[in-house]
Amino acid sequence: MKLTRREALTAAVAATTVLADRARAETPDDGIGRVNDIVNVGWGTIAPDPREEIEFEDAVHANELIETDDESAIVVVFSDGSKLTVGENAKIVIDKYVYDSAAGEGSQIVTLTKGAFRFLSGAIPKQNVELKTPTVTIGIRGTELIFDVAEDGETELSTIDGEGTRLTVLPDQSIVVDRNRRFRGGIRRFRHKSRSLAIAEGLEGARKRWRIRKHRKRRAMRRRRRRRDD
Repeated sequence: MKLTRREALTAAVAATTVLADRARAETPDDGIGRVNDIVNVGWGTIAPDPREEIEFEDAVHANELIETDDESAIVVVFSDGSKLTVGENAKIVIDKYVYDSAAGEGSQIVTLTKGAFRFLSGAIPKQNVELKTPTVTIGIRGTELIFDVAEDGETELSTIDGEGTRLTVLPDQSIVVDRNRRFRGGIRRFRHKSRSLAIAEGLEGARKRWRIRKHRKRRAMRRRRRRRDD
């Protein structure tokens, strides 16, 4: 049977679509990082999918909302080696994450909505990394930072190593930005102590003092998430 040009083009497009769908179905999405450690219960949501409990070594993905329960904490290690510790009763959104290891290029934007966090930068060029809270945006330079973000958005930040680039906050210094986005008291010459046990003492310290509701486990089959473009 001889096909018209229009019919041939339609058939080719349909075949390409079938092959692409099959490739997506057969190829797991490994995400942009992994859950490197977890205590008790954490949750991940990529709309419009329902919220799903996160387990040890699960993949995390761009545009994912990650939350923790009471006496719960998660450590996420991203593909470039950057590490984010999320304390109890916390919420973050991974707004953007792109990393090309061969070219050494990428960009990373994470919104810390509430709770306590520790961030250690990785191989992504520091000028392309932003950490945002409801009241402040932090650019970094080879930095390890601690954040405490209150329900009203007030942000307390301390530099462990390196410095912030939008405002120079050197090691063992800290700032407070209130809910009206005003700096309170200027740069303080001390490192604040996080209100989160998991951030102040690490997950091992938290394990010694929290009631362990569930033991860390690997999934028999890691969850697969649909890839979503920025």
